Amino acid sequence: MKAIGVDVGGTFTDLVYCDLASGRVEIHKVSTTPDDPSRGVIQGVIELCAAAGVETGEIDYVFHGTTTATNAVLEHKGVVAGMITNEGFRDIIHIGRHQRVQHYSIRQELPWQDRPLVKRRHRKTVGGRLAPPTGAELEPLDEEAVRRAAEELKAEGVQSVAICFLFSYLNPAHENRAREIVAEIMPDAFVTTSSFVSPQFREFERFTTAALAAFIGPKVRTYIEHLETALKSAGLEGELRIMASNGGVATAGMVSDKPTLTLLSGLAAGVLGGAWIGELAERKRLITFDIGGTSADIGIIVDGVYAETDARSTSIAGFPLLSPMIDIHTIGAGGGSIAHLDRGGAFRVGPKSAGAVPGPAAYGRGGSEPTVTDANLVLGRLDAEDFLGGGMKLDAAGSARVIGELATTLGLGTE
Repeated sequence: MKAIGVDVGGTFTDLVYCDLASGRVEIHKVSTTPDDPSRGVIQGVIELCAAAGVETGEIDYVFHGTTTATNAVLEHKGVVAGMITNEGFRDIIHIGRHQRVQHYSIRQELPWQDRPLVKRRHRKTVGGRLAPPTGAELEPLDEEAVRRAAEELKAEGVQSVAICFLFSYLNPAHENRAREIVAEIMPDAFVTTSSFVSPQFREFERFTTAALAAFIGPKVRTYIEHLETALKSAGLEGELRIMASNGGVATAGMVSDKPTLTLLSGLAAGVLGGAWIGELAERKRLITFDIGGTSADIGIIVDGVYAETDARSTSIAGFPLLSPMIDIHTIGAGGGSIAHLDRGGAFRVGPKSAGAVPGPAAYGRGGSEPTVTDANLVLGRLDAEDFLGGGMKLDAAGSARVIGELATTLGLGTE
């Protein structure tokens, strides 16, 4: 079997070719193309196949890890999303729970309030109620209200809709019917339901998980569709499998319908790779530390087994997430993370990233803000003449300039 592994990060796209029969391995790296990441993938695949001396049609599988969804949440660059829920429960995803990270602070950052996934004006309520313990109907769904809500969301320019009703994990009938109505009125929108994304109790977490799916859904679906089309155009008829957050793989169709499966996609692969390396080194208790262009991802392996999250402690960028996944802590601190002063004048790095375009000043593509990569170049940790095996030259003067400007602002020397 011949397979290609592809990991799309915020800055670079990494590729590995492996012939499992002969054991031959080839590696390659290209810049990510943020406007359409599939372009970078196809470029890398074609170049990698040429280097390996194989035809694209000989590839049996393409295994793909992506941080498209992860970065969209970390940098809060999703789409304009809407929500339809029960009357009286419009603000569940804003209020959250009484339990807070810092119990007594009135100034703590709460992501679901500071940067909501669905703005309040795009959250609509309708009549209808189900009841536990069987999900019996107490009040029929107000289908006319659902139609009005969908018309309003369409007029407001909403691109995706999460339908979240109480007790839908017991009986999804109301959510499914509302989804049908919204899809009729908004045929181009991404529409999902909380019972489809995560049929579990705890309204705040379930509604927020559905909101995350709506927030990133169109981006993930568009990317997967473009990637499938591009792979076939390049002559790759092998099966495409996407890395899931729980360490398994999913089909393209599954990911398009449930984009939250990929929120820790490439990150999960990093932990599995760390476990494999640990096994080769006869080490069973490990901390994996995976730094990309946008994020840094930390995992733990105990006795050769990676840790999994429980439903109450799973989150991404501070948002609770009811989805099975490897226990990974993700912070917005990668090679492209931008250094800046916050509103209080304190020095910060990330979570905003320079990405692949324009990228750090070191890449010579117009980047004008200081990043971690620029700092490493200025400190001599990167070789400007031998980056990517000599495949890319770095702009040392550009890095020195942006780091120098930051140093002047802080009243410090460059180093």
